[in-house]
Amino acid sequence: MAIQEHSSNPPIIRFAHPQVFASFLEQVGTPIQRLYSRAGLPVYSDDPKSFVTIKQGWAFFDSAARCVDPFVGWHVGRFFGDNGITREVLKQIEGAPTLYRALHYFLQLVSTEASHLELGILERPDEILFTTQYSTIKDWPGYSTSQAYQLEVYVDLIRQYAGPDWAPREIGIEHPETPPVAQEHFPDTRIRTSQPMGYVTVPRSCLHLPPRAGPVERTEETGLDLAKEFDIVKTLDVLIEPHLPGGYPSQRLAASLFDTSVRTLARRLSESKVTYREIVDGIRLRVAKRHLLDPDMRIIEVATAIGFSDPAHFSRMFRRLAGISPREFRRVAGGIPLSR
Repeated sequence: MAIQEHSSNPPIIRFAHPQVFASFLEQVGTPIQRLYSRAGLPVYSDDPKSFVTIKQGWAFFDSAARCVDPFVGWHVGRFFGDNGITREVLKQIEGAPTLYRALHYFLQLVSTEASHLELGILERPDEILFTTQYSTIKDWPGYSTSQAYQLEVYVDLIRQYAGPDWAPREIGIEHPETPPVAQEHFPDTRIRTSQPMGYVTVPRSCLHLPPRAGPVERTEETGLDLAKEFDIVKTLDVLIEPHLPGGYPSQRLAASLFDTSVRTLARRLSESKVTYREIVDGIRLRVAKRHLLDPDMRIIEVATAIGFSDPAHFSRMFRRLAGISPREFRRVAGGIPLSR
């Protein structure tokens, strides 16, 4: 699915990355629900593979920096490493025969984790620079915190090949100050501030190294490319889904996710020949069908999971869209006893 208006769609990111920040905050005893709400993140969703806007994620990062530590991104990245990256993506990277190929695979796959993120490799005679930046949104709150987190994640990935004690000779950051925690984590590394992009250096002598855990089978399945396959309808679809448990997601909420007005969003959807209700109906039906195939979920739990407080209203919606009741769907699709 090609994007025709990509620049007017909001940058998005896997929910897993704000979630690792939330996990760290909980570890240090900081309540997260108010910070989630303040950033506009979906309070009732816990699916790490779902998407939120980068503006929401970074607003949460910024709140964490204000509440806990101005340099919290370095702590979160060190504490969690690459655990925020989708396991399918990690498997692709870990299937590389050498560190050099792993870094190139990461360049290809990063668009399945976040849109608008620009990674690159700059070649030097004795080393390479693995670079990162969001060139179009550098002024957004939370940018420096996000970059600190990224750099720690990249170091963790490289250590899967170069060893647990490996550290870069040099780290570049766009922040104007040297964070004490960065110098603490990398005592023998030069931290260069006010750089045009973030980066870590990797010596050429390490690029041939195989993965320390041994190679894994690398498949050709790489997932969605957020930079190429997400038009307005697909973007809205993935951003709305995490908000379903909180009730019917209003069009005002949807417009806020796109940082635009309700009228402008409606016009853009009209140009795509789809209505907002049709999009929400489609999301609710898809998620409901997925849950109905789970034998451990009762009908009332499925209804609640997509924002219905009354299972009868859920059943009417499902029949209107699918032509059969939720119980009948279970019978024909999953063989699950109708008593549930």
